[in-house]
Amino acid sequence: MMEESTEDTEVLQASPQLQFGAVEEHENEKQKEAKQFAHETNDDGRDTEEESEEEIYVNAVQKEHSANEHELENKHGQLGSLQRPLDTAKESLADEYVRLSLQFECALIQHKLALEYFEFRSFYFVFFPLTIIATLITIIGFLISGTTQYDADPLLTGDSKQILSLVVGVLGAISTLLNAVGKRANYQSQSDMHRSAVKALEKICLTVDNERDWFDRNHRNDVECSDHHYLGTKLGADLKTHQASFKAILDACCDSPVPYQVVQTFNLLEQTVSQQVFGPDGRGRSSDLEDPLKFYYQKLWKEYSTDRLWPLVMPRMKVAAKYREWKEERDGNVGNAV
Repeated sequence: MMEESTEDTEVLQASPQLQFGAVEEHENEKQKEAKQFAHETNDDGRDTEEESEEEIYVNAVQKEHSANEHELENKHGQLGSLQRPLDTAKESLADEYVRLSLQFECALIQHKLALEYFEFRSFYFVFFPLTIIATLITIIGFLISGTTQYDADPLLTGDSKQILSLVVGVLGAISTLLNAVGKRANYQSQSDMHRSAVKALEKICLTVDNERDWFDRNHRNDVECSDHHYLGTKLGADLKTHQASFKAILDACCDSPVPYQVVQTFNLLEQTVSQQVFGPDGRGRSSDLEDPLKFYYQKLWKEYSTDRLWPLVMPRMKVAAKYREWKEERDGNVGNAV
């Protein structure tokens, strides 16, 4: 019994030492684990730091790229917003050039016809008869007052002399009447007005055609917006100048307008062609009328000029019938060209 109690006592005395060693060993293991965990944590932190730096760089590049794209889109949007009204302005300017070109050409043909009309009357109704009468009066006056070479006897005596004297008086009265009619009708002055109008309109038409060619060349080329704005401003100012010149021409001919029948015939032709091209509403671009109207203008001018009684008598044009005839001819020419 004493031996068992002694062993128990030794075990009890030794157990605190065993317990203390176990605790110390456990703490050492915990410290090792803590160090290892700290080392691993430091490695993970460095990796995380490296990864965060790469992510920051990538994000910065992506932000810069998206900012550039956004800026580029804004520039394209601004250019597009500028280009749309610019294209509209160019189309409007080109359409206005076509409209004025047709108006000037129509007026040119009308004034040419008016020049032929009044010039014919000035020459054959006034100038030519007066010249013939003056010549006859001179010849008859010489016969009445003339004498023979040898005996100085009068060339005409008796009834012949009296009759020729009466003829001279009648011719003088006719000459006076023709002079009065010529001054009243003022054919010569009217023909001079239309001659001046024809010269001015020919110059304007040539200038407008040259400006249209210049505008078309610059319109087709890749020109900057500022240059387009300059072109549009310059050509717009030129158009206003041409319109003012055209108005001045019409004002100069206000005392001698184009004959009413000629103006009405051309207006009826324009209405017919517009209805054919645009339909009942009559709306469309002037460029669609350019080729057909120029063709029909020339046809109508030729129809007047080749009439056997023109310009003595104003011909009555059947525009509807002539238009159908000319349209068939034009369609045939277009078909052959194709």
